[in-house]
Amino acid sequence: MLTEEHKRKISETNKRKCISPPRWWEGKNAEAIKNKIAKSNTGKKKSAETKRKLSISSMGNKSILGKCGKLSNNWKGGISNIDRMCRQISEYKRWRSDVFERDSWTCQTCGERGYVTAHHINGFSKIIKENDIHDINEARGCEELWNINNGVTLCEECHSMTDNYRGRAKKTT
Repeated sequence: MLTEEHKRKISETNKRKCISPPRWWEGKNAEAIKNKIAKSNTGKKKSAETKRKLSISSMGNKSILGKCGKLSNNWKGGISNIDRMCRQISEYKRWRSDVFERDSWTCQTCGERGYVTAHHINGFSKIIKENDIHDINEARGCEELWNINNGVTLCEECHSMTDNYRGRAKKTT
C-alpha cells in the first residue's frame, strides 16, 4: 500500500511529465484523480504548435500534416461513403446556412422555430448518383448540390415525413 506522501510525489512527477496517472490509480479514486489533473491544467497556455495542430485536426477530413484523401496517412483506399464525405465539406455547411437564413430559421411546413434541418428537395444521394460523383472535388464542382433553391428548412418532425427522408426513396425504388 502506498502512503499519501508517495502518491503526492508520483502525482508531482506525472504533472511535470504531462502524462496520465498510472493504472493502479483507476477504480474508486479515478474520478478524483481526473478532476485533480483537470484542475492542475486549468489556466495553462497552449503552445503555438499545439494550437496549430488542434486547428488543423478540427478542419474535418485533414490530418495533422494537412493532407487529405490519398495523401493522408490514414488513407484506407477510399472506403468512406461519398454522401457522408460531402456533408462534411465547407460547401455543404454554407448551403445549409444559406437555406436557414433564407427561410429565417423557420420550418416551411408547420412554421415551427428552433431545431431545424436543411432538406434537399431533389435528394442529395439522387443528385450524387445522377451526376456520377465519386469524390469530393467532383462534388464541389456540382452546382446542383449547392443550389439553395433545391433546399428547404424543415423541423425534424416534418422532415421525417418527406418522401426521401434518410434514404427512403432509395429503399422504395
